[in-house]
Amino acid sequence: MTAQDRCFVGVDVGGTKILVLVVTDAGEILARHKTSTRRDGTPMAEQIAEAVEGGLAGADLSLEEVSGIGVAMPGSVDSETGYLGTVPNVELDDYQLIDTLRERYPVPVEVGNDVNLGTLAECWLGAGRDARTVVGMFVGTGIGGGVVIDGRLRTGPEDLAGEIGHMVLMVDGPECGCGNRGCFEALASRTAIERDIRRAMDEGRQSRILEFVSDDRIRSGALRDALDVGDEVVTEVMTRAAHYLAQGALTIRHLLDPDMIVFGGGVIEACEDFLMPLIEAEVRADRMKGSRDTLQLAVSELGDDAVALGAAALVEAKLSDLPVYEMQHDAGEAEEAPAEASEDPSMFAAPAVAEQVTYPHIDEVSFGSVVVDGERLEHDIHIRADGKLKKRKKKWARRDYGTSHMIGPRELKKLLRKQPETLIISEGFDAMVRMTDEGREMLQESGVQWQMLPTPEAVEAFERAEGRKALLLHVTC
Repeated sequence: MTAQDRCFVGVDVGGTKILVLVVTDAGEILARHKTSTRRDGTPMAEQIAEAVEGGLAGADLSLEEVSGIGVAMPGSVDSETGYLGTVPNVELDDYQLIDTLRERYPVPVEVGNDVNLGTLAECWLGAGRDARTVVGMFVGTGIGGGVVIDGRLRTGPEDLAGEIGHMVLMVDGPECGCGNRGCFEALASRTAIERDIRRAMDEGRQSRILEFVSDDRIRSGALRDALDVGDEVVTEVMTRAAHYLAQGALTIRHLLDPDMIVFGGGVIEACEDFLMPLIEAEVRADRMKGSRDTLQLAVSELGDDAVALGAAALVEAKLSDLPVYEMQHDAGEAEEAPAEASEDPSMFAAPAVAEQVTYPHIDEVSFGSVVVDGERLEHDIHIRADGKLKKRKKKWARRDYGTSHMIGPRELKKLLRKQPETLIISEGFDAMVRMTDEGREMLQESGVQWQMLPTPEAVEAFERAEGRKALLLHVTC
């Protein structure tokens, strides 16, 4: 950390743990400290303070060297006052917690909803970096959600936007921790999964799940271990949970039509390999078809750190006087705001103000690797029209078409988002890459000048091109 860097404390308060991260304003984690959430009557403000002290000690920083503290809490949070509303799954003694913390600390303190902030962090540093509309779905003790539109967190006039865990998916279904019945989290959260497993065992069915439990709770790691040994009860319950999670994703799709749904939380992190293929298959089988299939289902890239990073981002945004929750991307560089007015409101509209862009230089390309600005990369790459170099995510093509040799709308949307005038796509050394019909239609509608060329020729064409340009470089066959 340099003398110019500011640093912030982000606190994630959950039903089972409190995680503290000390981070710079560019998102670099300086220290991580985790404690268990106590249920012995210790005031929550005291538990948070102890965790913050542990984080600062780990970073070898004093409170005077911190610019602010952000706290993420489960349940509803008043975005104007920071006061807490309904807080499921946590024993809370003080619903005006922010006042207590502000009295204790001489630095700014902000409080926000945990999964709202986790979703915000994914848009800042994680899976949603390049997406405009993102919905977060975090599956843990409960199910939390968040909605980010054009870099801003949508909370709504009652601060209830994004509470997807309390969408009613089964009228008069199981009772939820919030007091309503049939909520999403009453069907597919870890709490609901544990309830259903224990009910099956109470009915006399055999399960090995207790072999993997160290205390009285069935945690996400135990679910993973039971799936790995093929436990029949756990497999059945988790398959049903995947069905509910997919139906929740479809409900979100039909309501908001987001670019991306990011799945996170302990259950997803532990059981991704089992759950995500089932969720993906059911969502793709949706019979209510749109004009094109571009929804991305992604897994959180920030994992357990997402919520605490979002809490740090919240206080940073407030101190920087950014529009509410509008974050900075790519290590502090501000995300370009949408134009106030435009004759063409589509994603292909030209930038309102011309900008000077410096593009990476491709020094060398050979089968299996490319050298960019002196650095050898052994994977496919995207170079966007804003000059940013990104690793190509082949999993999108593999999920959609069964091969990374197909280019379709989902991937093209990423390349077109920064409004290139020219797009170069490499076919590989053996010209194996193909464009889908839907991809060709998207490119025709965009008005961009595009070419598909063998990889060496694609590199030459990209280097020669003038103006705003983008490249998809395939470095193998």
